[in-house]
Amino acid sequence: MASKPDPPTQASMVKALNVSQQVVSYQLKHTLKKKCHRKPKCHHLNERSVQIKRQRSWPLYKLLRKDRWRKFIITDEAWIYLSDTNAKSKVQYLSRDQNRRDLTPSTTVPHSKGVMVWMDISANGVTKPLFVQHGTKINSEYYIQKILKPFLKDDYCRLYPIGDAVFHQDSAPSHASRITEKFLTDQQV
Repeated sequence: MASKPDPPTQASMVKALNVSQQVVSYQLKHTLKKKCHRKPKCHHLNERSVQIKRQRSWPLYKLLRKDRWRKFIITDEAWIYLSDTNAKSKVQYLSRDQNRRDLTPSTTVPHSKGVMVWMDISANGVTKPLFVQHGTKINSEYYIQKILKPFLKDDYCRLYPIGDAVFHQDSAPSHASRITEKFLTDQQV
């Protein structure tokens, strides 16, 4: 059980073997000589993404260095999934002769059910989350009407009353479109 790359949790071992949690913990540690380690997180990047990150990281660092990071508002949207993890464990048990390099990286599996949330963070605080309607295609018009306008109306002035912030977003098509860029320029953001 404990030798698998995705072992069951100690709680599920307790149920399956009908013993106490202390027995499972003792057997793993002393009898099997296994130690519990958290798997390293691993985000899969394709070669194109690696190249883009290499090109953009140094100029972004130069923008953020010294105290200039205090004026940045970083925005992004993310999926929050409400379903199970397909029994993938974040821990793995290694015997004493094995090295941490033998750990299988923990990767996330895409899920179908979730909710998309847009937020930003800055040195002056965070905004309230804006939820994207289920099944909506985020194009420039939706992004401007349902995300940027409420953000500029409610949160931008609260976080930076003088309006001297640098608005940073990723290069998603709805963010990088001419319409969105023109809207942000017109709003003096």
